[in-house]
Amino acid sequence: MDHQMHVVRALLLTALLPLSFLFTETAAIAGAAVESDPFYRKLQGIWQGVRLSRDLAYWRAPERTPGGDSNTSPDAANLWVGCDRWPDGSDPRRFGLDAIRLSGARTDHEKALAVYRWVRRWMIYNNKNGSSTEHLNPGPVGHPWVHQADKLLNVYGVHWCGGQARVVEQVWRALGFRAEKVIRGGHTIVGMHYRDFDGIERWHGLDVSHSAVAWHDSYQRLLSLDELSTQWYAFYYQYGLPGNGHIYFNDHRMELALRRGEQLERLWGNVGKPYQDNAASGRGMAERVPEAERGPYLPFTYGNGIWRYAPDLEGGEWQKGLAGLPVQMAAGRLQPAKAGRAATAVWAFNTPYIISDAEVRLDLFRRGAGDTIRLHVSIDDGATWAPVWECPPDLVGLQTVTVPICPKFEVSEKGPPPPKDFVSPFGRYRYRLKLELLAETAAEDCRVTDISFENTVQLNLYSLPQLHPGKNVIKVRGDIAPGAALKVVYRWDDAAGKEHQNVQLVTKTPFQYEIHTQGQKWEEIVCRSITVAAVDAPAGAEPVTAAEADSASGTVSLLPPVEETTGRWNGQPLKKNLPSLGEVLKATRDPKHFKRVLRGAVMLADPRTFDAFEALAYGEAAPNDKLLAFVGMYRADPEKARPVLLDILDDRDGLRVVWSKGKDREDVGWGREQSWCVGGTVIGYIAAEAHWPEFLPGMLKLLQSDQCKPGWGPRYGTVRVIGRLGKGSSEAREAIRNVLEHKYGKEHGDTLVCAALAAGLLQDEGSIPALRKCLESGYWPLKHHAALSLAMLGDAGIVPRMLEWLTAPFDENFRGYAAEALGHLKAENTLSALEAALAVEPLPWVREKMNWAIDEIGAP
Repeated sequence: MDHQMHVVRALLLTALLPLSFLFTETAAIAGAAVESDPFYRKLQGIWQGVRLSRDLAYWRAPERTPGGDSNTSPDAANLWVGCDRWPDGSDPRRFGLDAIRLSGARTDHEKALAVYRWVRRWMIYNNKNGSSTEHLNPGPVGHPWVHQADKLLNVYGVHWCGGQARVVEQVWRALGFRAEKVIRGGHTIVGMHYRDFDGIERWHGLDVSHSAVAWHDSYQRLLSLDELSTQWYAFYYQYGLPGNGHIYFNDHRMELALRRGEQLERLWGNVGKPYQDNAASGRGMAERVPEAERGPYLPFTYGNGIWRYAPDLEGGEWQKGLAGLPVQMAAGRLQPAKAGRAATAVWAFNTPYIISDAEVRLDLFRRGAGDTIRLHVSIDDGATWAPVWECPPDLVGLQTVTVPICPKFEVSEKGPPPPKDFVSPFGRYRYRLKLELLAETAAEDCRVTDISFENTVQLNLYSLPQLHPGKNVIKVRGDIAPGAALKVVYRWDDAAGKEHQNVQLVTKTPFQYEIHTQGQKWEEIVCRSITVAAVDAPAGAEPVTAAEADSASGTVSLLPPVEETTGRWNGQPLKKNLPSLGEVLKATRDPKHFKRVLRGAVMLADPRTFDAFEALAYGEAAPNDKLLAFVGMYRADPEKARPVLLDILDDRDGLRVVWSKGKDREDVGWGREQSWCVGGTVIGYIAAEAHWPEFLPGMLKLLQSDQCKPGWGPRYGTVRVIGRLGKGSSEAREAIRNVLEHKYGKEHGDTLVCAALAAGLLQDEGSIPALRKCLESGYWPLKHHAALSLAMLGDAGIVPRMLEWLTAPFDENFRGYAAEALGHLKAENTLSALEAALAVEPLPWVREKMNWAIDEIGAP
């Protein structure tokens, strides 16, 4: 079930890096802002100053959490430690490139499957606590559910079907391809667009949470979204575009920044301190990915990291770790400069992983109860402070005390929000802590002689750089300050024994080294922890010469063949599991026997099986078998199926067709008419693919049925089919216009998207007023398809808006749809804007649209 709002806004990919090739001309051409959508304008503000470039190393939005902190000077920054045997999860593009490399993928088909399968390996379905939820870190959309790939891959690893599909979508887009979240009937899959082995570009549907796909009978490609109703019936009503729009994502920085004396120990396990324990276990979704693809870390659960900071108060370096200068402190000490004046020191903490616990350890001295020591927490970068602890009156003399500073609340998707005025590090990625000292009589009567901080964070243990049998190349990147070093410690068990440890001291980056493990199987290598710490460089040590990174190292196939590990929709058999044709033909003599080999018969699609399919199509009540029989007839003998499928579509009253088990005469719920709506739309997809115009009247009747409800799954497909079948039909144009004008009742946003595109395909100028209203919608897929259809209908009034969309850095769909619309309009005065946009456009598919538009405008 998908628990994300249907009306999701947008966002995407571009990098916040120094870019060598910036655009300025296109923005100037576009002139004043035309697009008035509030969320569009909000993102324009967030992305102000970010420019597109062809030369993007990776994809990242302007960062919000945890972001940088200009008042803290780390000794090691932008740190990432990876292993060549496991994907780099620091951003979706790096993850996708590593997934492809580790899978040995070469074709687009293989690359898509590699991305899909590696996301499945890292992620799992959630338990009753629901999706990954952050009440205290709202994104630009404002809802608490987490859908950004960087957080889901690294922090949680858990979500509903929708969140898992979002991760694949974002990774595929980060690699330069088209991708959309596709939701139908309460379930979400991902649509991935790429070129197949036959040279044709298609939209393909992959079900991430159910680990299911559908194969073409060649077994060389996956079925397209439309073919999921024509070549194989794949559940969940009728899939097909549109998607549900892009989201704002990749605004969370995963690289580490450490001060000297600071370290993060990440565990392949946990210490029982979750922010949200929401990973499923047991039967069902938790078992959708075979154990062979999960390795030795089962059952799937959350991981913890222990993030410690212990500044050395004996030297002067510790003051560089403060978030600003100390106030009224004695020089170089945590002690008031004078009695009677409060002295303060502030530390800032930023972590890529969400905080689940925090405490402070103090070695302190108080002469008497009148000497005050307090701790305060800020969650707004020091703008306001809340008291969290005060030294009790009876705690005097030399004392060591550990102070918990992290009140908590229970986190679940549908649970209560945080307590009112909740001030705590819990559930956040950053906070500040202030130490206040006030001496009553003498400054030295109130002091802290040692201080250390410990934060527990939650992480997805599958995101950690795992070791595997044999040689593992560990790669370190980042910036290390002079006089500092990075200490990296791996701990693991393998076939040769327990508690192995590898320690490396890095003074210069990039750096790589090798760890060799003993064993033959992945399960024999069990990582325990990886610690990354900023320390003093050894006195007099020369910088270690950095090894050149080798991107090709460790190219191995860790995954079994995809056919063996990916589920098939509706029991679709693999080629090696197909029954023999002789067995299928023999089964045609007995309807019960034929049902047992039905799925194999559909894939084989021999003309001699037609009569058996036809009998099931009329007489079978179970919807999956019935709809597979429709597909089987069409595949076995299309022309013979044509009049039969038309007769079935015309039998709304169930006089010849059994539409539902035990409810043939009922018109409500899952009765006769609603089953006819589902089956009729499947038939409509077949008719649209085969170009059978005589099916249009039946589809128009279906559209007007009370049981093909405006908000119900098959209606998207019904409208889409009418748009494909209805060229030249005034009845089809009127029906689509009625949908756009809500004449049949309030329509769902995704139904309107299909209708908006259909209006352009059908060349219905009467829909222009309704399409102009759709252009003002806050639902971005509807805006995009409305613009495209208005362009097909010659509405040049949209040109200024298309020129603005052409420069939107935060979502490639705006740029791609704008280019396509301008190509349809053939406006010569837009040529320079298209050429300027093309010069900096990073995504290949958008460049193709721009090149096509330029050719169209320049054509005679």
